[in-house]
Amino acid sequence: MKNNKHSLWRFIYKLHRYIGLTSSLVLIMLAVTGIALNHTAELQLDQRTIKSTAILDWYGIKSPDKLRSFATRNHWLTQMGQKIYFDQHVFLENQSPLLGVVETEQFIVIAFYNSLQLLTHSGELIEKIPFAAIEHIGSGLQQSIVIQSSQGYTSSNDGLLSWQPYLDKPVTWSTSQATPEILATPLQQSFVRSILPVERVILDLHSGRLFGTFGVIIVDISGIFLLILAISGCAIWLKHKLRSFRHARRTYRQR
Repeated sequence: MKNNKHSLWRFIYKLHRYIGLTSSLVLIMLAVTGIALNHTAELQLDQRTIKSTAILDWYGIKSPDKLRSFATRNHWLTQMGQKIYFDQHVFLENQSPLLGVVETEQFIVIAFYNSLQLLTHSGELIEKIPFAAIEHIGSGLQQSIVIQSSQGYTSSNDGLLSWQPYLDKPVTWSTSQATPEILATPLQQSFVRSILPVERVILDLHSGRLFGTFGVIIVDISGIFLLILAISGCAIWLKHKLRSFRHARRTYRQR
């Protein structure tokens, strides 16, 4: 009976030791990622994005093959996903497709389905003007801005302050153009590197989902190991406490 008891305690000691060694790396990872996630705001993990090509490839993140670009005399406006780029810089995000761009001596006008954006020649937003059901934008006589919408053709030649019908006059419609390779490549790289937040990767690492089903199973097993570690640790502590108590009691009786 005594040998069986000693064998049980030897087993508990070995179990505690080897489980601690086996799960230590995963537990360290859980602790580090947990601390980081607890300070998401301070570390700006939800704002910083992953730049590593290897991690982006692991997530299968690719840049859109199709870029919708419009050229002015000195600039390009390009849409990828919901991001609108003024040359190589993100200008705004818009869920509507970019329909066209017109440049005058005073400003640049870009058209979406339900609005017009008035910009300076350096790409600064001057004003956003609601406009329903736009189909095309172009330039007419005397640098007037011409809009084709579901209501017909209208034009403005006073900085979009007023509109009047535009009938039977020539219009140069804005049309999309192939994005030059020298612009397309850095835009695609910039787009891909702005998608995946650092917070998402740390969350996936913390839960094991970064490595798929196998990673989740490993984290789950480590959680079970942690429970066993805690229980066996408590058992070992209690054993030593009881032994100390019995030793103290025997010493007291012998006095």
